[in-house]
Parts: sequence; C-alpha cells; structure tokens
Amino acid sequence: MRIQKTLRSDQETITRFLNVLGSAASILSSNKYARPAFFLQAGEFIQGYIEKGFFVKEDVLIRTLAEGGFPEEEGPIHGIRSDQQKSREAAGILLRAAQHWQEGDEDARVDVGWATSLYNTAIRQHLERLKNLIFPLLEQTITIDEEHKVSDDINSLTFEPDYQNGGEKYLRLIETLEDMLSDWR
Repeated sequence: MRIQKTLRSDQETITRFLNVLGSAASILSSNKYARPAFFLQAGEFIQGYIEKGFFVKEDVLIRTLAEGGFPEEEGPIHGIRSDQQKSREAAGILLRAAQHWQEGDEDARVDVGWATSLYNTAIRQHLERLKNLIFPLLEQTITIDEEHKVSDDINSLTFEPDYQNGGEKYLRLIETLEDMLSDWR
C-alpha cells in the first residue's frame, strides 16, 4: 500500500525514538546519572516531529476515512484521535515533570519515569492501530488512484524546515539522546 510506504520512514524514526525513550525510562529509576535534560530534549522531538509532523500527516488519513463514510465520533477516526489525545496528555505530563525535576524537585523524577512509560505505551499502541486497522481500512475503502492522491497529499504538506528533508534535525536529536543514554550506563 502506497500510503503505508509514504509513512514508513516516519514510523521507523518514531520507533527508534521510542526505543531510546523506553530504555531511558527503565534506567531512570535505578541510575543516579539520569538527568532531566534528556527528557526535555525528548519533549522537543515529541512536539516537533510527532505532534507537528506525523500527526499532521495522519490528518490526511482521517479526512480520507471521513470522506469514505466513517463517522468522526466513533470507530476508527475516534480511535486515532483518542490515541493522539492520550499521547499529547502523556507528553504534557512528561514535560511538566521534567521541568519540575530540572528546577530541583527530586520527587518529579518518579513522575518523569511514569509519564515516559505512559507516553511510550500510548504511541506504540497508536502505531499498531495504524498498522492493523487504519491502513487496512484505507486499502478497502479507496481506489488505487485515490490512494496515490492521498500519498501525494501527504507528500505535498508544508512543514517547518526542521521537519523536511527526512527530519535531519530530529534524527540528530535521537542520536544526541542515544549518546546521553550511553553516558548513564
């Protein structure tokens, strides 16, 4: 399916990020070297790459499903919107807790770990919903010509310069997070 191919690179980048974030969450509770700066930078990735990039691309899929007759208040559209909302809420908790930790509240460290796990779970479930429900529904709902149009619509979206060209800024950010994480070990 062409739409799935169009979003594959983003999904692979997000999965790589989630792997680093998940490792950080598991190390956090038992490692004194963990620092809030890691999670604040992770928040930059979440807001810039996922929320302002990937979720915008998903809006094209949602619009296509709505045009295909799926109701927005229930079913797959509601599910994808609900996933997005859960992830935004978890990201907000994560960022606020990391900021409190950065300001000296050591108790917020536990909240960072919890919110990180919550966020990681929400986005992984979201990616699974795309793979196992949304993409198959789109494949069944639209023609091949419409599929090409949806892919073209996604590819023609305009984003901030940091997101374009494969999101090099965000790939470097993941590398920075990987380096920070290796310093904790």
